[in-house]
Amino acid sequence: MTDIEMVERGPAVIVGVPVIGTFAELGRLVPEAWRRLHDRVGQDSDLTLAEVSVDLGDGRYHETLGALTGAREARRLHIPGCVCSYVPGGRWVQTIHEGPERAIADTFGRLLDRIAADGGQPGPHKLDIGYTVDGEGGPHLLAVQLA
Repeated sequence: MTDIEMVERGPAVIVGVPVIGTFAELGRLVPEAWRRLHDRVGQDSDLTLAEVSVDLGDGRYHETLGALTGAREARRLHIPGCVCSYVPGGRWVQTIHEGPERAIADTFGRLLDRIAADGGQPGPHKLDIGYTVDGEGGPHLLAVQLA
């Protein structure tokens, strides 16, 4: 795993499948959503796949799993039955996760610990970039928005 860094990210959009649920429900709902997305995009390996999570409070989350694109380019990317979720620009803390996908939550925990150690507050958005249409594993860029 590489070092944690603070960066300025520009706004982006994820065109994909929405999921709303409690943290406990996400373990079932998110894999189902990835399967639905893969059925809709086929093997279009040119897409950069990502997941954005927004903390809605009260233990509920809104996730969108899909193709990451620039805000202006999103209107040209059409995936049947999908929604657009805005990923705000601003200050983010990020790192590269190079382990198994099942350990991604631990790496997000490291990012949250770093934010707290620096006296900051996390914002409601988390971003995970690095999924592939063919399901091959690889590194993921994980980022947490700063409040």
